[in-house]
Amino acid sequence: MRIRNLTKFHINGLNQEKILNELSKHFQLSEIDRQDKNNTLFMCSYFDSKKIEKFLKKSNIKIVSIQYDGPVYKIKNIFSSWGMICALVLFFLFFLIQYQFILQFDIQGLVRVSKSEIVEYVNKNFSRNKFDLDTKLVEIGLIENFSRISFASCIIKGQTLVINIKEKLMPEEMYGQFKPLVAKSDARINNINLISGTLKVKVGDFVQKGDVLVEPFTIDTSGNIKKVEAKAEILADIYYESSVSHSEHFIEVTRTGNVVEQNDIYLFGLKIYSFKQDIPFKMYEVEKENVKLTNNLFLPFKMQKIKIYELVENIIETTFYEVKDEYIEKARQKALENIENCDKIKEEFYNLRHQVGVTILDYCIITEENVGEYYDC
Repeated sequence: MRIRNLTKFHINGLNQEKILNELSKHFQLSEIDRQDKNNTLFMCSYFDSKKIEKFLKKSNIKIVSIQYDGPVYKIKNIFSSWGMICALVLFFLFFLIQYQFILQFDIQGLVRVSKSEIVEYVNKNFSRNKFDLDTKLVEIGLIENFSRISFASCIIKGQTLVINIKEKLMPEEMYGQFKPLVAKSDARINNINLISGTLKVKVGDFVQKGDVLVEPFTIDTSGNIKKVEAKAEILADIYYESSVSHSEHFIEVTRTGNVVEQNDIYLFGLKIYSFKQDIPFKMYEVEKENVKLTNNLFLPFKMQKIKIYELVENIIETTFYEVKDEYIEKARQKALENIENCDKIKEEFYNLRHQVGVTILDYCIITEENVGEYYDC
C-alpha cells in the first residue's frame, strides 16, 4: 500500500462539466463528487495542485477550499516553520559541541583491578576532549602505574573510550587451579588414559553427570598427598535422546494469502503521519519492518511498515505410518542438536510408544567422546 499525497478541491461555478473534461485530459482526477450544478468536489495529486489551481482561476471558477493531505505536505510545513528550523539548528550545534568529549568508559579484561581505579586515574591525568587525548599515553600510563597490568590498548569509539587490559598472571595461576576432572554427561566408560592425578573410575563403569573421574592429587611412597593437575583422556559412550509425538488429528494454522498493510512515519521518534485500514480478519498475525523513508533528506525520517496476515485453522488428519520417515528424521535432528563435540557416532535406534490417538517416537544416538571436563567451583 503506497502513501498517497493528495489535494482536495471544492469549486463553485458554471460549465463545470466542460472544465472537468479539460482537466482530465492533462491531469488524473479522482473521487469527483457533483453536489449540485454549481458545486463540485474532486481530488488530484498534490504535485499537480498548483497547475490545476492556476487553470481554475484562469477559467473564472471560484475555488471554495483547498485541502492538502500526505507526508510531502507535512514535511513542507515542517521546513516552513521558523521555530522548528531554529530548534534543529540549536540541536545540531549542541550535538557538535558535546560530541567532542568522552562521556563513558568501556573497560574490558579486568579481574583483580577495579574499574573505578582505572576511570579515576584516566580522569585525573588526561583530558576528556577526544582531540586532546593521546591514547598511546593512556596505554603507557596504565602499564606504568598499575603493577597488575601487563598490557593495555585504548581506542575511541564515538564518545566512548574503550580500554582492553591484560592482567599479569599470579603464581597460583601459573601452576594450575588443581580442579577435579568430572563427567560432563551420563556415560559408560570405554577407555582410560591417565596422565596425572588419582583415578576414581574404571573401564565399564556407568557414571552420571558431575561424577568425579580424576582427583587433583597423588599419594607418594611416604603416604603424603601431593597436589597435581587432574589430567586424563577418558573415552565413553554417551547417550543423546529425544522424543517427538504425532497426533492423528491436529489443527494447523496457516496464512490464507490475504494481507492488510499499514504505515506510520516518524521524525525524531514522533509519529507525524499514519495510514491505517480496518482489519477484516478474525485471526491474524502481525509483522513490522522499519525502513528509511528517503536517502536524500537531511532529517531522519523513518517509516514503519505493518503487515497483517490473515490466518485460518485447518484440521489435519494423518496416520503415523503416512509420515513415519518424516518424524524419524525430525527426532534424529532434535537429538543431534544436543551433540557438541562428537568424536564418533557408534549407534542410532528408536522406539515407538502408542497411546490413544498419539504415537510417541523416542530416538537415541550413542556417541564415543572424551567425557571429562574440569569442575568449576
